[in-house]
Amino acid sequence: MRGGGRARQNAIRSAIVVLGSAAFGYLSYRVGFKPYLDRAQEAMDSHHNSDDAAEQHDHPGGDGDLPPSRDPAVVLRD
Repeated sequence: MRGGGRARQNAIRSAIVVLGSAAFGYLSYRVGFKPYLDRAQEAMDSHHNSDDAAEQHDHPGGDGDLPPSRDPAVVLRD
């Protein structure tokens, strides 16, 4: 039954490697990519806000439109 213990150790090692890889990927995203994604989101928001301001000048009476949505599906659709 010695082989069964070795198989269990190998399975545990594999699980630790997988969890470590997932943790490393998450930290890489948070440290490496998140600041750039935040800046891109801010740029999109400011561009969207400037477009809204220009539209309000074009339509001074207001059409009763809903405020812009923060939902990504709606943002991509617009």
